[in-house]
Amino acid sequence: MKILKLGFFATTLVLLSIGSSYGDDAELIAPAKTGWPLAHPIAKNDIPPPPLSLAADGPKDPAYVPGLPGLPQARMVTDDYGGKRPKFDGVFIRQSRVESGKVVIPPGGLVFLEDTWGGEVALRGEQLPVLARMPTYIDYDMSIVVKKDVTIPAGQSVAVGGHVYEYYTLVGHEQMQNHTLHVKTIGGTDWDWAFGNPVLSANETGWWSNKFTQLYNQGQAKEITPKRMVFDWLSGVRMDRLLLAENKVFGGLAKAGQEWKVGSQTIRLVGVDQASGTVHIQILENGVVKFDRKLGPVNRERLIEDTASRKALVFEYENLAGFLAPGPEIKDGQAPFKLYSNTFSLRYGDSYARDPRFNVYPVGCPTGHNFGFMLANKEEIRIAPGSTIDGPEKYFKITVDKIADSNVLAWHIADADGNRSVNLGGPSVKNIDLVLGQGRVAGQAILKDVGKAMLARGYTAISAPK
Repeated sequence: MKILKLGFFATTLVLLSIGSSYGDDAELIAPAKTGWPLAHPIAKNDIPPPPLSLAADGPKDPAYVPGLPGLPQARMVTDDYGGKRPKFDGVFIRQSRVESGKVVIPPGGLVFLEDTWGGEVALRGEQLPVLARMPTYIDYDMSIVVKKDVTIPAGQSVAVGGHVYEYYTLVGHEQMQNHTLHVKTIGGTDWDWAFGNPVLSANETGWWSNKFTQLYNQGQAKEITPKRMVFDWLSGVRMDRLLLAENKVFGGLAKAGQEWKVGSQTIRLVGVDQASGTVHIQILENGVVKFDRKLGPVNRERLIEDTASRKALVFEYENLAGFLAPGPEIKDGQAPFKLYSNTFSLRYGDSYARDPRFNVYPVGCPTGHNFGFMLANKEEIRIAPGSTIDGPEKYFKITVDKIADSNVLAWHIADADGNRSVNLGGPSVKNIDLVLGQGRVAGQAILKDVGKAMLARGYTAISAPK
């Protein structure tokens, strides 16, 4: 098996012990097929995870709001091939507290989550909600982060790339001991439903032993005890960038000689080669060729998760993007081609361009699908009684109506149209932690952990004297 040379990654989550370098002896397995290369490149740079993670730092005693008209649930989106996926708006507040008569939300404590039920797939013409807009999802960049010498104390967790590993529980009987890892994305997607939790054992044969492989989330442990797990290395995928576009210029069968005009740019399909399975495109400005590229051929065996195979089909130039579509084969001089304009990217850890108070974190599946994105506040937020703070792009508002004796007696969330929740406060409410939504994270991951407490709090608030 090929030995991989790796780089550095640091985490800022909770108490743990980690070595200072990537492992140069970590052996990753390409899970799709023996002998295939890795589908994604190994990360070469350090990008810190969010200040708080929905996986490791979930809401405490949160209020629950199923949704609001302006924060829709189960919006059905249809891609170019007839595939349908529901989209959910999620809003989360974590680790909030009352301090000096104000509500305090720490950095990373207020999150908007575009929460999909089912992976979002590139090159399919799928729309992806970005707050009030519905751009088309074109392509992505994903890397595999590998961290060497990782110690996870019992009950603690560590972020590796865009995933969080928690030493969740120990099950023992006499001399038998099984040690369970809980694996989630930084956005809170729980992979228990898909893969089960890795169960490692230091003294049982026929189990996971000291190594696990769940697609590109993999690890090899060298010490497994009730107090801690120590790994030679752990890997986790990180969704580094989503490429989206506001406008669709063309989608269909195209032949050599066709041109499309976008502002001062002319996109020309120079040639269609059925024998090689490729197309030749050029982009001209004022009659001068500025971009020249051949796209293809389609590797139908390894699409769409394989980076090299997918990138062979896609081009980007300034505000344009397009691809040779992996749909019908090139035939009779015509090729399936798609062209988009007004492109933009959501990059892991970058400021959100339309509201720089928030950083953006795409959320990736370990096979290569996208599972939405997070917008998380950069700075601490303080809300005085009678005050309101805006979510990203004023997509929603949080209002604290009344505080008394360190209790939040009244607060609510409202959408951009003014539709608001019931009063979420009360005489024993000490924070404004919140779960809003019904998507995979809110409905599958968080509700199963704190659903009973949220229901009790909700019933109390509704039945309280007005």
